Amino acid sequence: MENTNFKLINKENLITNISKIKDKKICLMVKANAYGHGIKEVVKSANDYVWGYGVVNIDEAILVRKYTRKRIIVFAPTKDYELCRLNKIEFFIDSELELKEAISNNCPNLIHLAINVGMNRYGTKSEIELKHINNLLIDNKIKLKSIYTHFPITDNNLKTCREYKNFLMLRNIISQNSPICFGGSNVRNYDFNFDILRLGIDAYGYGKDMKKVMKIVSKVVKINFVKKDEFVGYGKKYKERFGNFIAVVPIGYGDGLMRGLSNKFKIKINGVKYQAVGNICMDCFFVKVDKSVKVGDFVEVMFDADYLAKKIKTIPYEILTNFSLLRGKTLIEN
Repeated sequence: MENTNFKLINKENLITNISKIKDKKICLMVKANAYGHGIKEVVKSANDYVWGYGVVNIDEAILVRKYTRKRIIVFAPTKDYELCRLNKIEFFIDSELELKEAISNNCPNLIHLAINVGMNRYGTKSEIELKHINNLLIDNKIKLKSIYTHFPITDNNLKTCREYKNFLMLRNIISQNSPICFGGSNVRNYDFNFDILRLGIDAYGYGKDMKKVMKIVSKVVKINFVKKDEFVGYGKKYKERFGNFIAVVPIGYGDGLMRGLSNKFKIKINGVKYQAVGNICMDCFFVKVDKSVKVGDFVEVMFDADYLAKKIKTIPYEILTNFSLLRGKTLIEN
């Protein structure tokens, strides 16, 4: 069967979202295949509007380097010092030992320092460790690229402000005047003093006043008339009550459409919403339609990850990144 599936990336919306951040340098996060949108397409679209890019491993970093000369930061532990040095890829450290390793591997000009204020993922929260790091930085005359932290729960104003004060206390143990980089959804809305914003899902349209960047699109490839009391799909999870037309759309859980959405979501055909029915298959799902729908009509399978996420009590991040599995092209809509 011809592959009729594709991601539609709205370049204008991506640029509009990024451009709303007026007073910070933007480190655009493109981890997990740019949140499922596609690293190549996102980097090529955003390159003139960002300061740099963030990833979580060296493989992502090297892929990003194919499309840009701008800064690339690995926001997770890495020991790939030679690849970082050869490709000018920056990384963070959060211990004296890691700093020593970076120095011994001739990477003194690629280092960011991560501080932990409550996420308890990466970064140090030890005053003693930071004092050792500071002494080592002084002894080796190393200038950090930034001092970084990620706030874990920015919808809690009181907690986030306390974490900010904790960050300032820990940051002040480092005697040099380094740029400050913050991450965390909605941290841009706080009146904090920092230089670089690690911009994640907001850039892709999932934040206040942001525009959705990606749609998942397919076509109707088959229409069956299902009689009263007949079943649709695996497991007899949908029984037709009256007799109706059922369209087959060739996207399934093998393409990232989560099986938990079975019988729970609507799609758009020709601007009209229709109910998906039956269990989602590995490579297709079913939709109850009317006589106006024809084979070959375009189907907007995913037009709002928030909508799908609420149907199965998850987060839009999971919906979006799952579509990295999609077998099909990525097209940029200018």
